[in-house]
This record gives sequence, structure tokens and C-alpha cells, in this order.
Amino acid sequence: MTKKVHIDIVAKDKTKQAINSTKKSLGGLKKFALAAGAAMAAIGTVRVIKDLVNVGKEIESLNVRFKFLFGSANEGAKAFDNLATFAGRVPFSLQEISAASGNLAVVSKDANDLSRILEITGNVAAVTGLDFQTTASQIQRAFSGGIAAADVFREKGVRSLLGFKQGAKVSIEDTVKAFEENFSGEGRFGKATDELANTFEGTVSMIGDKFFQLKQAINESFFTEVTAQFGDLNKALDENREGFLAFGRAVGSIGNRT
Repeated sequence: MTKKVHIDIVAKDKTKQAINSTKKSLGGLKKFALAAGAAMAAIGTVRVIKDLVNVGKEIESLNVRFKFLFGSANEGAKAFDNLATFAGRVPFSLQEISAASGNLAVVSKDANDLSRILEITGNVAAVTGLDFQTTASQIQRAFSGGIAAADVFREKGVRSLLGFKQGAKVSIEDTVKAFEENFSGEGRFGKATDELANTFEGTVSMIGDKFFQLKQAINESFFTEVTAQFGDLNKALDENREGFLAFGRAVGSIGNRT
């Protein structure tokens, strides 16, 4: 009887120790999970802010370029709005369209003309399988120097799609006219981007553009405030330049004394 009681006590004691140990381990695991969650949340927040700032920088830079390329801030803003609208309905991301827009703006008369050339560029990219930026670069070459200047288009057979015979000399005017007739409006390839937009890849791209536009909307106040804050910081550093540099020299001399 005594032996049985002793065994029961020992068994219960060990069970209790095991339970306490498990609780302690679970408690530590819970703390670790909470800490890890907080760290991930912080990292996520930093990434979101960084992403917003990057979007703000892209938009700001593009608006400045458009302002000078189209002669006024209003026309530049209109060009960007047209570009964003175009991106929202085609299977190319706003970022890649933005990156290519500088090439197209060079051969555009105004914001409305840029919309026309964006449509042509999108249809050419959809038919040839080239990325939007490469296509835009080739469109700029073709609209500036004729189809012969666009070497990548030659490799992709675009010259033949436009109806030009091999070896024939083609003027800039005839090149632009052929692109307009074949790759815009009711032309032979005028609906190529619409067809591609209905694919899974095109749908995903347009969803991505909607999120880009959301970030743009957030940045209407957020990026302005961030820019103002950094402006204040830059001003403060300018006003305290000597003290700031003296602090840097003091930090740099620490290693020399050890």
C-alpha cells in the first residue's frame, strides 16, 4: 500500500512538472510568436511606406518630365492622367508604361497625341510579343527616322505587317500613317490590346494598376507631407552645417585614438 502511494505521488509530481514545463515552453513560444509578429508587422509597415514613397517619386519625376516635354504643368498633368487611364484598361503595368512614356512623349505633339501613340504602341506590343518599353523605343525610332530606323521591328516582321516591301524606301510620314492605319482605331490590329486584356495575365496586370492608383491617391497628401518634412530636415542641416560636420569629424576621430 505504501509503495503504491509512493508511486502515485511520484507519478503525479512528474506529471505536474511536465505540465508546468510544457506551459513554460508554450508561454515562451507565445512570447516569441508575438515578438515575431510585431517584427513582421513593423517590417511590413516599413515596406508599405517605402513602396508609397517610391510610387510618389515615380509620379513626381514623370510629371516634371511631362511638364517640360509638353510645355506646361497643365498639359503635363493631362498627359499623366491619360497615361493612367490607358494603363487601367490594357494588359501592361502602369510602371512599365510610365518608364516608356518618355520615348513616346518625344514624338507626341501634346497630351492627346500621346494617347494616340500609346494605343498604337500597346497594339504593336500585343501583336509582336515585345515588352512595352522596347516597343516604345522602337516606335520612337520609327516615328523619328522611318521604319528602317527601328531594327528590332525589322526582326519581328513589323515592316511586313505594315505592308511595306522589303528594301523599299519609306518616309517618316508614310511610316506614321501605316502605323495609324494598321494599329489604331478600326485597323487590322487596332483591337489587339483589348484581346490581350481579356486573358488572365492581362486581368492580373490591370488589377495591379488599380492598386498603383490606390497608392497614388494615398500619396496625394502623404507624399506631399513626406516631401515637406524632408525639406525641413534639409533646411535644418543647412542652417547647422558647421555643427553637423564637426560632429562627423568627432565621430571619425574616435577610431584614431584607440
